[in-house]
Amino acid sequence: MRRPSFANGRWIPWVFVAAFGVVFLANGALVYLGAKSWTGLETENHYEQGIAYNRALAGARDQAARGWQLAADFAGRAADGRLTVSLRDRDGQPLIGARVRALFVRPTHEGFDREAALAALGAGRYGADIALPLAGQWDLRLLVSHDGASHQAVRRLHIAP
Repeated sequence: MRRPSFANGRWIPWVFVAAFGVVFLANGALVYLGAKSWTGLETENHYEQGIAYNRALAGARDQAARGWQLAADFAGRAADGRLTVSLRDRDGQPLIGARVRALFVRPTHEGFDREAALAALGAGRYGADIALPLAGQWDLRLLVSHDGASHQAVRRLHIAP
């Protein structure tokens, strides 16, 4: 009497080959999707910024000592919005005559960042109309210069579609 073919055990190595094939395919797909979806670059000029780290720490201490108060508001939707920034000194008095730049940085996609110079609206308020290409999460980086001093702030915004 002849034994069934599965009983002789010749199929067992093929189970291991198939299992490893599934693992290699899954890992290959994950590596491909991971490499395609993000470049890994978070900070431009990272080497120079690393060298200047002590200056950045001193600047942060100076900024905290000045005590400037900054409030930012984005009203509107992705394609049509208005950014308004209010600046006050340590005593609550408006900062008049400052230069304010706003950088909208998309944390999940490259190539959509926007930059705008804000115009003075009076009483320490500055603003600009901004058209963002996408709705969702944005990092707002504000750069303020006033009387030789500078101030930087980052805010996370959710922009409605």
